[in-house]
Parts: sequence; structure tokens; C-alpha cells
Amino acid sequence: MAEKRSRRISTLGSRFTSLVSVALVLFMLGIAAMLGLVGKNLTDEVRRNLGFIIKMERELPDGPVNKLKQRLSADAAIERFTFSSADDILAQEEQYLGESVADLLDVNPFASEFDVKVCPAYSTPDSIAALVEDYYSAEGVREIVTESTVIEGVDHAVRRAGTIVLAVAGVLLIVSIALINNTVSLSIYGRRFVIHTMKLVGATGAFIRRPFIAAGALNGLLAGLIASAILWGVRFYCADLDPAVDAALAVWPMVIICIILIVAGIAISALTAAVATNRYLRASYDAMFLK
Repeated sequence: MAEKRSRRISTLGSRFTSLVSVALVLFMLGIAAMLGLVGKNLTDEVRRNLGFIIKMERELPDGPVNKLKQRLSADAAIERFTFSSADDILAQEEQYLGESVADLLDVNPFASEFDVKVCPAYSTPDSIAALVEDYYSAEGVREIVTESTVIEGVDHAVRRAGTIVLAVAGVLLIVSIALINNTVSLSIYGRRFVIHTMKLVGATGAFIRRPFIAAGALNGLLAGLIASAILWGVRFYCADLDPAVDAALAVWPMVIICIILIVAGIAISALTAAVATNRYLRASYDAMFLK
């Protein structure tokens, strides 16, 4: 009786260790996915603030300005734009300088301008250069100012960050599969003699594999749920510390990450359970004593 109870405790301990190990591995993958999501959202936010300034001719009638407003509004590459008239710019400068510029010069030296922001998909240096060239031909446009150095720097940083995130995610995925494989294999290793006994009494390979695969899938499901619960806890905790995290980690992307973790946990655990069971199904009795 004591031996039977000890064996049951050992089996439960092995399953619990396997569950915790798989959950921690999935949690690491989830953290990597969350960091990638935050990085993407921050990158998109930076890209939304890239664009150019269209400076119009001085004392220009309303016709060309209104046409350009309509053109910018209809352009799919333009995220948003802000129009400042010559009087608006003059008022801003006077507020900044603290004295009347118009009284000193007897004329408004400024011209109206458009502060244009492009969509993230069009925020590359080549796309912005093409847009600038296109708008140079608009009536009344005197000059278009771009922050080419900033645009090129952001584009280079985004490409580099994307490469690093993909490399880290790939390494984590390989390590995770290896760790889950070892964990599940060790769990089945402790029941290898049960597999051999079932084989001796005439059980088919499919019949023997079925409960181990089902146990592996259940273990992966529980591990995925535990990892998802911890990820949501981390998300809400970080959102309390910084409200910007709440926007960077929206609900639906987080739900998708958790679903992927759960599916990955089930698939990897079930597959490794099948592979490990097959190994002991093909093994001889003497090989059962070897790791």
C-alpha cells in the first residue's frame, strides 16, 4: 500500500513538474510576443509623426489653398495634416517673441503652410520622397521641407529592431520546443515499464499512444492557460504603472497571443508525447534501463 501511494505521489509530482515547466516556457514565449507587440505599436506611433511641411507662396488666394486641402484629404498616403494660415503663424511668433512683428515690419512676413503626416505604410524615405516630388507640382507651393535625416534614422532603427526581435523569437521558439520535448520525454520515461507491459499483453501501438498523447495535450492546455493568466496579470500590472501600456497592449492582440500559446502548448506537448511513446514502443526490455 505504501509503495503504491509512493508511486502515485511520484507520478503526480512528475506531472506537476512537467506542467510548471511547460507553463514557464510558454510564458517566456508570451513575454517575447508582448515585447514585439509593444515595439510594433511604438514604431507605428513614431511613423505616424513622420512627414513634411508644405510652405505656400505669400499672399496666395484661397483657391489653390482649398484645392491642396482637398487633395491632401483624398490622398490615402496622408494620415493627417494641419493647416496654418499666415495670420496664425504670425500670432504664434508674436506670442513667442513677446512683441508685435507686424508693427515692426508693417507687413506679415510669413506664408501659410501645411504640416503633413503620412501613414505608417508610406513613412519610408523612398515613399516620402515620391510624395514630396508629387506635391511640388501643386499650384502655389513654394517649398517642401522634410526631415530626411530623421526619416532615414527611424527607418534604419525599425529594420534593425525588427531583425533582432525575429532572431530572439526564433531562438526562443527553438529552445522552447527543446525544453518541452525534454520535459515531456522525462515524464514518459518514468512510465516506460507501463508501456512495455501493455505491449506484452497485446495492446496495439495506437491504443498505447492514445492516453499519453491525451495526457500531453491536456498538460499543454493547462500550461497554456496558466501562462496566459500570468501574462494577463503582467499586462494589467504594467498598465497600472503606465497608462500607455494599456494602448500598446490592446485586448484583442493579447487574446490572439494567448490563443496561440494555448494551441502551441497543446500541439508541442502532444507531438513530443507521441514521439517519446514511440521511442519506448520500439525499445527492447534491456533498453528500458537506459536513458
